[in-house]
Amino acid sequence: MSTVRKFRVKTRLANMIREPGGIHVSEALKRGEAMIAAQTEVCLDQIDVCLENIQALFADPSHDPEQMYRLSTDIINLCAVLTYPALAEVARSLCELIDQAGEGARPKRQAVQVHIASMKLLHRTGLDEAASQEILDSLNKMVAKLDR
Repeated sequence: MSTVRKFRVKTRLANMIREPGGIHVSEALKRGEAMIAAQTEVCLDQIDVCLENIQALFADPSHDPEQMYRLSTDIINLCAVLTYPALAEVARSLCELIDQAGEGARPKRQAVQVHIASMKLLHRTGLDEAASQEILDSLNKMVAKLDR
């Protein structure tokens, strides 16, 4: 019968934790929150730009749906920093709508228009969670109705 030998690998992180001169977790969290707060307005401005570009694409009948998809994913990424789950959900839903239309095809104009309107309602309006959920529910009902 063979014997089992256990090895403990010492990682760089484990070694760094043991070294003196670090900061406490609470201080690291405070610094992280401060950095995010400092970037909030920049992220909100970027979402403004994305929404303006999505609207411009929507107005152009010959637009490339992939551009709208990319802008929607940018909104999703920015919402992760800001913790705006409702806006991120609408942007994700728009991506899904574009995916369902197929490559080179355009999603239904009414559905895209409802998504744009929903994103505008959720962005910079200060809605509470219940109101945001109501918008999401209405969007889902409208998309389901348009899919019939």
